Amino acid sequence: MVVHQFTGDEKWLRAPYLPSRGKGLGDHDSGGLPKHVRREIRTAAYEAIARLRDGIEPAIPTPTPEQAVRMLSVCMGEPIDPAYGPMLADELARRMRPARPGAEGTPVEVPDGFRVLVIGAGVAGIAAAHHLESMGVDYTIVDKQPEAGGNWLQNTYPGAGVDTPSHLYSFSFARNDWERHFELRDQLQDYFHRVLDGIGALPRTRFGVEVLSARYDEDIRRWKVSARNKDGSEEILVADVVISAVGVLNQKRMPDVADMDTFEGAQSHSSEWPAGLSLAGKRIALVGTGASAMQIGPAIASQVDRLTIFQRTPQWIAPFPKFMQAIPDELRMLVDTCPLYHAWYWVRLFWQFGDKVIDALRIDPKWKHQERSVNARNDGHRKFFTRYLVEQLAGRPDLVEKSLPSYPPFGKRILLDNGWYDMLRRPNVELVTEHVTRVTSSGVVDAAGQEHEADVIVWATGFQAARFVSSMEVRGIGGHTLREVWNDDDPKAYLGVSVPGFPNFFMLGGPHSFPGSGSFMHFMELQMRYLRELIGTFVERGVRALDATEKATDTYNDLVDATHANTVWSHPGLQTYYRNSAGRVVFVMPFTNLQYWDMTREVDLADYNDR
Repeated sequence: MVVHQFTGDEKWLRAPYLPSRGKGLGDHDSGGLPKHVRREIRTAAYEAIARLRDGIEPAIPTPTPEQAVRMLSVCMGEPIDPAYGPMLADELARRMRPARPGAEGTPVEVPDGFRVLVIGAGVAGIAAAHHLESMGVDYTIVDKQPEAGGNWLQNTYPGAGVDTPSHLYSFSFARNDWERHFELRDQLQDYFHRVLDGIGALPRTRFGVEVLSARYDEDIRRWKVSARNKDGSEEILVADVVISAVGVLNQKRMPDVADMDTFEGAQSHSSEWPAGLSLAGKRIALVGTGASAMQIGPAIASQVDRLTIFQRTPQWIAPFPKFMQAIPDELRMLVDTCPLYHAWYWVRLFWQFGDKVIDALRIDPKWKHQERSVNARNDGHRKFFTRYLVEQLAGRPDLVEKSLPSYPPFGKRILLDNGWYDMLRRPNVELVTEHVTRVTSSGVVDAAGQEHEADVIVWATGFQAARFVSSMEVRGIGGHTLREVWNDDDPKAYLGVSVPGFPNFFMLGGPHSFPGSGSFMHFMELQMRYLRELIGTFVERGVRALDATEKATDTYNDLVDATHANTVWSHPGLQTYYRNSAGRVVFVMPFTNLQYWDMTREVDLADYNDR
């Protein structure tokens, strides 16, 4: 694609240069092409990239929507819907000529004294800072933690890392020279700190400040935010706009287990890993088999005396050939020094890990095997994952029986095999399929009444994912709280960003903001681009405050629910943290990346109340 875009020569989009369709989640480096064709492409690429680095512009400066679709179709070896053209062209252009951190778009004229308060300095807070800085708006970021990074600062457990490709888990305005295809926690944390600093937002960020509550003052049409400083003192912060970037996977969920306080050893939730905890030669009870447990288990199994894992529901696990793999120096050089190559590498990952898989998540009402899958393609994934499981656990029919899910693939978050199956085969590892019901002074008791002795208990039991914005009390018009309006765990918001009755209170990472397939970073950027336009538009028109109308919010959420009803996440044969206590899917977004990109492209003030 780089050679074609630089030269404009159509031959590179025709045989014999057409790559085959890749399988799995790898980069498909050979493209399925014979060696002599690959050699010809590399020779042409060398010249093109060298000339690009000399400052020579490509023959196609920016692909049109039609060109972008055709090129990506060739690149992926499969047809791409023409409807994706505008989004693909926009994202290619954005990454070919990325904005500098804190320098995107034009400044906005705001009234004297206009202030924005951002709560949280994780992924969403950094996206907010990037745009607010370039808007020229007076803003402050507060975060209860001592540094930027959000979940990546909080979660220090062994093996913590990202399960989205590193280059996809990056801001469009802050490329990074990643060392691994799937980076680990420390490198991610360092990246977020550097990006916040590069934006110029560190002087505007107050760490060690915990927000307790936010109340909308209807008389002055501003927010009064109660915060507690690290020295214990409290203060009131006043702002015209509050942007909640607090995330949702930060309020731990502990199971209803009796006598937890009687345990005499060490115990902690996975998100509160004790500094300096030694596991060498100890007996570990690992409760849970979700994403955190799947990283913790393989990371500690070789150093402990015994590891007992308690599983309520088995997980579908995909092969992970790039686990802990370093990115080759040649690829790092290309991504770092050739923006055109970086743009195409990112777009390829964006499609491969995004809307390419969305068809496998849709329920086909004519499919005859709804008990095990939701459509023919989903069933193909089931067969593939099952074969992989059986191969990895060959000779251990007991583990195969315990580990094979009965619900459709993607019904729960697909996990990547970072050595999980190899770990299960170790002689010092036991997989228990009974849940824990009680804790004793020396271990845990499962539902079958068997006691398992342990020196350390790790509660890898997840988070209160349905209780959005639960770390603080938020009161809007009439003194109503978000918890009341949302009936605690049934959150609804327009586009995931605005709630009726809460003027100028906006969310990044609100309900239905997490992609079912794709990049969370990309979605946070989409939401903040939308909020940037929304804030700029209402300020320009002299509006003091606004919130989404009931009509717009209801219409949007009716569409959310109707779309979710046709997705695998609504399948009756499973339980998932995507759902609330009533069974409504509230965490994950049912739309494609394209659909949400289109929904947030333009602001329509008719969808908002002028307060």
